[in-house]
Amino acid sequence: MNTKKARLLKYIQTHKRGITGQEALLKIGLYRLSGEIHELRKEGHDIKTEMMEREDGTRYARYYL
Repeated sequence: MNTKKARLLKYIQTHKRGITGQEALLKIGLYRLSGEIHELRKEGHDIKTEMMEREDGTRYARYYL
């Protein structure tokens, strides 16, 4: 498992609310969150997706265990 993917997995295991793309970029330095989530799912991790919406209508995903 690469370092960023391992850091991502540890982050979502220890943060109940999960992680967003913006948080992944700021806290882990990860630009392709959805790609890493896809890889973790292929490895058997049961990561769920919750679609969120900001007040301005912008939608984004929050990933959590």
